[in-house]
Amino acid sequence: MEERNQPRIVSKWSARCGRMSDSIVVDNVSKAFRIYSERNQALKQTLLRRRRLRFEEFWALRDISFSVPEGSTFGIIGGNGAGKSTTLKLLSQILVPDRGRIEVHGRVSALLELGAGFHPELTGRENVFVNGAILGLSRKVLRERLSEIVEFAGIESFIDSPVKTYSSGMYARLAFAVAVNVDPDVLLLDEVLSVGDEGFQRKSAEKIAQLRAGGRTVVLVSHSLGSVQQLCDTAAWIDHGQLRAIGKTADVVDQYITSVHPTGLIDESGRFRNGTGAARVNVTVTTGSESPSPRTGTPFFLDFAIDAVSPIDNPVLSYSLYRTDGVLVAGANTRAMAPRLQIPVGRTSLRLAVPHCQLLPADYEVSVALVDQASQVVIDASERNCRFEVAPGSEHVERLGLIELAGDWTIT
Repeated sequence: MEERNQPRIVSKWSARCGRMSDSIVVDNVSKAFRIYSERNQALKQTLLRRRRLRFEEFWALRDISFSVPEGSTFGIIGGNGAGKSTTLKLLSQILVPDRGRIEVHGRVSALLELGAGFHPELTGRENVFVNGAILGLSRKVLRERLSEIVEFAGIESFIDSPVKTYSSGMYARLAFAVAVNVDPDVLLLDEVLSVGDEGFQRKSAEKIAQLRAGGRTVVLVSHSLGSVQQLCDTAAWIDHGQLRAIGKTADVVDQYITSVHPTGLIDESGRFRNGTGAARVNVTVTTGSESPSPRTGTPFFLDFAIDAVSPIDNPVLSYSLYRTDGVLVAGANTRAMAPRLQIPVGRTSLRLAVPHCQLLPADYEVSVALVDQASQVVIDASERNCRFEVAPGSEHVERLGLIELAGDWTIT
């Protein structure tokens, strides 16, 4: 087992004074966690056993080094478990490195996980003041910025409701609105662009661009390679705790895609795709009403647009619906569709009508794939092709889980 050395310097936080060439410096940083094979249930057991529990050390990061210039946007990409979120927690001083040196200069604002700093029993308004106080703002400043925060989050009708009644998208929008309105010198964001509808994601991207134009430094962790490529000046690819590449964003993203999907690419809309390219599939979620978002208990539609450059005989179109935390909720395909699917050159439109939305309030993503049924060759596939939010239904009743099960309570 590799021995853990004492860190030379844990982290250095200094007040902003004049311009600095680098807002963030990470120098040969490593971080390990202990994974226990067993655990004691009580203090008495610990004393009787008279021995320490056995554990293994898992090195989440090994000898990571990079710097982020002041006023730039830096992206961190990689697969699940690569060490991206651990890096942000080290930068925000939630964790300390076991080796190496970290310097972060100026006021730091971090949005690392959903609802961090929020109390579920308090209203949105109350949580703005609590969360703002944690980030160092006075009540006077928060009162002055409250209307701007609420407007940005788009939750005017729910600001005086307990946040436990919010969907995950409402949670994240309010948290992001507070984080970007505390005048941070350094803003740390973990997958914030994976929540909310397309409109909120666009507004978030515009706000990040404003912060960058104002000389602020932004570090963004995201699985959305298109967003990273659009927003970030430079990027780093972390793989199993090791730095695989760092440099211009487009170059790093290309290296990552080539490693994961040799036939993959990022299209003009920023979506990651792979397949033969004989057709492209996109999906949108509509409600058929004035409401832009489906509500629990109401109908909605999945509208698929297939743009083909050559005819395709009898392909299979499939979709997978995920909650944005990665939980698979539902999926289906056209394999049993009659008559069989024929795709001519040009655009073909298909609609899947869902008469009753059983999804509970949250943010969701739809992945799509078009496959040649005879050869099983992938024609087009894209993860996170569409994101949408399910809003609460007309009744504000607390429900748990993924879906709403219809039923009536009776005394028997």
